[in-house]
Amino acid sequence: MHIIFFNTKGGVSKSTLCEYTSIELQRLGYSVHVDNTDQQRHVTLIENEEADFFLYDTAGAFTADNVDLLKAASEEKALVVVPMNTGKNDLKEFDFLLSKLEEYKVKDKARFVFTKARSNSKALSERRKMLTEHGMDSTCWVMPMLEDFSEQRHTSRTRNEISAFLHEVIL
Repeated sequence: MHIIFFNTKGGVSKSTLCEYTSIELQRLGYSVHVDNTDQQRHVTLIENEEADFFLYDTAGAFTADNVDLLKAASEEKALVVVPMNTGKNDLKEFDFLLSKLEEYKVKDKARFVFTKARSNSKALSERRKMLTEHGMDSTCWVMPMLEDFSEQRHTSRTRNEISAFLHEVIL
């Protein structure tokens, strides 16, 4: 399965989710291949053409590499994970992002996941409603604002959080 962590906005935790997903899948006994179209190169690359899961961290911009990934995803068994914050700047990108998911025929393969949010916040509730109105769904799991994630610490807490994400979205 191909899993693309995609958003046209930066700073939404694409790299963090990709990195921790890779680590947790390997811990669970799956083989992974990790590639990167993000020039910042925050994820650990892994070459494995026989992998169970192919993970792709993308740039927070609409690049030619990201277009290629979305085009390929429309033809493959793929999941497009769209990390999104609840801030006003994230909302500004939403219509463009949704139009690109539709244009490249991967809207039905997209799952939104909210990051850096409080699970009981009014903003989160409003964003979930907005997604539903556009025929999109989001994960129940919300990536918490943990210092462990931002500091790239591999703790039992980060492992438990990512495991919950994986079991809801991927496994």
